[in-house]
Amino acid sequence: MRASFLLTSRRAIAGAAALMLAGPALAEAVIGVSLPMTGPKALVGRNYKQGVELAVSEINAAGGVLGKPLEVVFQDDQGDNPNGAINAVNKLMQVDKVPVMIGPHYSVTQMATQKTYCNGKVVSLTGGTSVAITHSGCNYVIRTRSDDDVQAKALIDYAQKELKAGEKTAIFYANDDFGKSGQARVVAQMAALGLMPVAVESHNPSDKDYSAQLAKLEKTGAQLVILWAHDTDAALILRQAKQFGLKFKFAGAVLSEDAFLKLAGSAAEGAMSASYFVPTDPNPAVQDFVKKYEAKFKMAPDVWSATYYDATILAAKAINQAKSTDVDKVRAAFGQVQYKGLLADYQCDKAGDCNKQVNIVEIKGGKPVVLSSVRY
Repeated sequence: MRASFLLTSRRAIAGAAALMLAGPALAEAVIGVSLPMTGPKALVGRNYKQGVELAVSEINAAGGVLGKPLEVVFQDDQGDNPNGAINAVNKLMQVDKVPVMIGPHYSVTQMATQKTYCNGKVVSLTGGTSVAITHSGCNYVIRTRSDDDVQAKALIDYAQKELKAGEKTAIFYANDDFGKSGQARVVAQMAALGLMPVAVESHNPSDKDYSAQLAKLEKTGAQLVILWAHDTDAALILRQAKQFGLKFKFAGAVLSEDAFLKLAGSAAEGAMSASYFVPTDPNPAVQDFVKKYEAKFKMAPDVWSATYYDATILAAKAINQAKSTDVDKVRAAFGQVQYKGLLADYQCDKAGDCNKQVNIVEIKGGKPVVLSSVRY
C-alpha cells in the first residue's frame, strides 16, 4: 500500500490536522521527521528524505504500523542550525503530535533539542555520532549509527595492525563540535594503546588554504594523518596535499562519502575511512537496497539514505513491538527489537545505542572498497 507523504507547508499542516480529526486509529500511524529541506544541507536532506520514503513504502507494503498505513510528516530543521532544529522539533511535538521522530541528525542540533523533547513527549532516532548524545541523561534518544569512539577505535586499531603507523600518526581536525569531538576520541584511543600523535593541527570549517598546517605536519615526519573534517574541507585538504607532493596516508570519518569523492577526484586515491555505508559494499542486503533505491529515485543511495532507511524501519518495528504509540512503551520496546539492517545488526542497549559496527573502507580506482567490517 502506497504511503501518503505530508509536506511542511500550511496545506500539509491542515492535512495532518484533518487526519487527526478523522479518528484516533489513523493518527496512531504517524511519525515525524526533522531534516534539512532548505539551506546549505538541502541535498543531504533530499537523500535523507528518500531513504525514509523508501522504507515507508516497504513498511506499508508489509502491512503498515499497528495495522494502519504509516504516515510521515516532514519538518525543516535547516541541517546544523540549532534554532531551525528547535522550531522543527516543536512543530513535530506540538502541532503534529507525533510519538516518534526521526532526527535531528547533526550532533549540535540533536543536543540543542534534547531539552525540548527529553521530557518524554517523543522518542528521537538519530544518526548523530557525538558520544554525548546518548550519555547526557536523556532517556528518549535512540542512536542508529555507531558513535565517534567506535569510529576512532576502528581507525586506530587498523592503522596500528595493518599500516604500522602508530608512532607516526598525526591528527588534523575541524575546529567545530564535530571535529573537536572526533579528535578527542582519536587522542583517547591512541592513549589507550600507549601512543601519542606526533602533531595535532586544526582548521576552521570556512578555510580554503591549508598549506600552513600541511607544512607543519610534513615537518613532523607523519606517515598517517587522521582527518576529522567535513566532506568538502577534507576533499580540499587532500587535493592540496597532492598538489604539494606530500605522501601522507589519510584516514578519517567521511573519506568515502560521495560529496568528498566528487570534489577530491584523484587525490582521494588510497584514502581510508571508518564508514557506515558505501553502495559498493558487496553485502547482499546492501546490494538489494541499492537496486531498489536506484529504481525508485534514479540515483545511487548514500550514507544518509541508508542511515534513515534503517532508522525508519527500526522505528516501525518498535511501535509494532510496543503494540502502542505510548511514548514510554515505544521507548522500552527498542530494547527488545533486533533488526538486521544495512549499517548493522541492530540491538539497542539501555543508553539507546543500537549500533557498534563500522566498515574500514579504502578508495581504490576512485571507488570505496570495504576492507573489513569491525564490531565492538
